[in-house]
Amino acid sequence: MTNSAGDKMVTKIHDKWYDLTEFEKLHPGGPVALGLAYGRDATVMFESHHPFTPRGTLDAILRRYELDESSARNLKTLEEQHGIPDHPFNWKSDFGDALKFHVKEYFQAEAKRRNVSLVAATKATPERWFEIAMLGAIFVSTLVSFVCGEWSSLLTFPVSAWLFSVNTFHDAAHFALHRNWRINSIVPYLYPFFSSPFAWYHQHNIGHHSYTNVGHRDPDLVHYFWFKREHKSVEWKQAHKLQRSYIFQTTWWVMAVEAAIATMNDLWMVVYGVYNDSVPMKQVSRKRMFCHLLGRVLVVGLIHTWPFFVFNSWIRCIIFAKVPVMVYSFLFMMNTQINHLTPETAHESHEDWYKHQVVTAHDFGVNSRFCFLLSGGLNFQVIHHLFPTVNHCHLVKLQPIISRLCEKHDVEYKQVVGYIAAIKAHHRHTVDMSSSSQGSEKPISTS
Repeated sequence: MTNSAGDKMVTKIHDKWYDLTEFEKLHPGGPVALGLAYGRDATVMFESHHPFTPRGTLDAILRRYELDESSARNLKTLEEQHGIPDHPFNWKSDFGDALKFHVKEYFQAEAKRRNVSLVAATKATPERWFEIAMLGAIFVSTLVSFVCGEWSSLLTFPVSAWLFSVNTFHDAAHFALHRNWRINSIVPYLYPFFSSPFAWYHQHNIGHHSYTNVGHRDPDLVHYFWFKREHKSVEWKQAHKLQRSYIFQTTWWVMAVEAAIATMNDLWMVVYGVYNDSVPMKQVSRKRMFCHLLGRVLVVGLIHTWPFFVFNSWIRCIIFAKVPVMVYSFLFMMNTQINHLTPETAHESHEDWYKHQVVTAHDFGVNSRFCFLLSGGLNFQVIHHLFPTVNHCHLVKLQPIISRLCEKHDVEYKQVVGYIAAIKAHHRHTVDMSSSSQGSEKPISTS
């Protein structure tokens, strides 16, 4: 980063620069969470990660570390250095204030009922930990069957792996699994098969959650954009006509995790210093980068090589090396693509960040325990985007509160019945984007 602060932990929040180097060891969320703000405009993450902390407390902490004008004069954010356009939101929001007030009120009651702190009340409950333990036990049992070469495990293992990981990795990566930051930081590394935590933080936390469906800022809009188009900001190509069929969609879903998220997108970020041309990579030491790359090689290599050391049949080796990954990829895509990429959500926007999170997403199957468990709570996408640091186990209870407040403030809250309706809506959007007539924003160059 080109600045006079060297390698210090500097960040920009609401147009002011702060040196949080001394605060890293004091930050309640831990250095990993604070590290996401390194060198960048962290306004959105600052606001969305502290919904229940009194504003006076936050302002007092920031004032302590604010840089004076002369120290901040030559500082540039990572986004500015890479030419990524700014996209400010309006944070004076009666709707946002109402959301935070009523949701905090709910958790204050929960904290009192369980005799825990407010922060602890927002994380996984004992019941949720029991559920996770059961999913973990099932995952281990199917893993044993898989390694032993049982044919049934080609399906049971990736399904159990998905259930265990989506109900742990996602919350942990959002610092929502436990109040202890060390647990949140370790858990994503216990199951790094579909993405490295380092890359995931850039793609998901820094990019997608901050700038949902914003062209040139949300990296999820440009996964392999030369043959798959999901947003008007992506330049249309002849190849996009192919995405009109369910066959194309299914093929992409079974390939996406391995071809994009787990390998190539990660590699491109390391090589070019930006994730999907949208999120500048945090600068790290050579040692840290070496460990990251070595970890990806070992993880991806292990997935595909271990069968060749166990089985005698080449056909069996190939099947066990590929099929589980494809099943897992399908489940991942089925549960992540249907929440924001629909005709009703993909191109919505609002200057109010809280309203923007509501109009650019929809919930599905809010009354279905099956939908909740299979999606890891991703079916409550609207509520999750409003309160990312809240564990998904609470979203069922928060949904009526959010729905009521949306109606009161005239914000359209969208939801569909279940998976089938959500998948159909996503496919309609994919078909729409296959047409050259769908394009009004300045396109992302694909040359």
